[in-house]
Amino acid sequence: MKNHYETLGVASTATLEEIKKAYRTLALKYHPDRNHGDPQAEEKFKRLAGAYEVLFDPQKRREYDDAATGRAPSRAEPRGPFGQGESAPAEPDVESMSIDEILRRFGGIFGGEFGESIHRTRGAGRPGHDAEVELEIDFRTAALGGKVTVSLSGAVPCAHCAGRGAIGDHPDCPTCRGSGRVTGQDRDKGQFFTVTRPCSTCRGTGVDPSKECPQCHGEGRIERTRSLTITIPEGTANGAILRLGGLGGAGTGGGPPGDLLVHTHVRHDPVFHSEGNDVHSEVQVPMATAALGGKTPMQTLRGRVNLTIPPGTSSGAQLRLGGQGIRGGDHVARVMVTVPGDLTARQRELLEELRKSGV
Repeated sequence: MKNHYETLGVASTATLEEIKKAYRTLALKYHPDRNHGDPQAEEKFKRLAGAYEVLFDPQKRREYDDAATGRAPSRAEPRGPFGQGESAPAEPDVESMSIDEILRRFGGIFGGEFGESIHRTRGAGRPGHDAEVELEIDFRTAALGGKVTVSLSGAVPCAHCAGRGAIGDHPDCPTCRGSGRVTGQDRDKGQFFTVTRPCSTCRGTGVDPSKECPQCHGEGRIERTRSLTITIPEGTANGAILRLGGLGGAGTGGGPPGDLLVHTHVRHDPVFHSEGNDVHSEVQVPMATAALGGKTPMQTLRGRVNLTIPPGTSSGAQLRLGGQGIRGGDHVARVMVTVPGDLTARQRELLEELRKSGV
């Protein structure tokens, strides 16, 4: 059995005012609009509403206390249109309701600053959607990092109203005071219910219609194509997804922008390939240099270097250049010993001597 007192952090002897105060504080703390994308906060918010629903109603609280302590049910006074012997219709489980349903159910009971804060949060600007772009980059940029410029079409903050959706110093709707919602009471079967609805004056935007931005029509954003410079981190692998915060679609009503998801595709390079943080390539070494040792020029990601060839290096040998790879890795050069195709008379004579000596 759920411990509603523990959920609200109050004693079992708490007064209605103490229960209400505890719920106010915790509901504001865990409100989903203040914990975007946090399912645990939303679950906590619903549990708080379920506990408050029971403990703030005297009859439900008595029934809950009786069940929790194992006492016989208390004799309840008739309430509402259901007298003794009548059964009230079953009520839905509050914790199974959506956030909007919970707000409609309890939105008007807070009053004052707390109630206004809840409604203003619900009617405040909404974050923008995440944008996605496919990006093809060359091997060198992926390995060493760099900057790439891309074009992206989507929503951006309206420059005319700075993303507010309204112009002027006091753009709040006079009916709902900028919350986008109004709270009233409906009567059904002799009982009053508090109902929160979108404000009919501003259509739920919270903006005074007479001060709505003429460029974005109150949205706070417009569609356009923009050019973005994206930083590619060193060692970006093929298929990696880069999340760039705040570069996605603009929010509405001054809400924060979404993120930009960059799907990277690294082009095949005819010279280099990577294995972990090591970069591999082949280097052609003349036969004489391979036999006698020396230096031969070769290309790395960071420029040309002279590779030291130890005497007696055979074709297929791998020589390492420390720190010339990715993120501190090495450049591994695979030696390919080259044999001249056209020999001068003197070269042929020298090779014949070498062959006769058994080399």
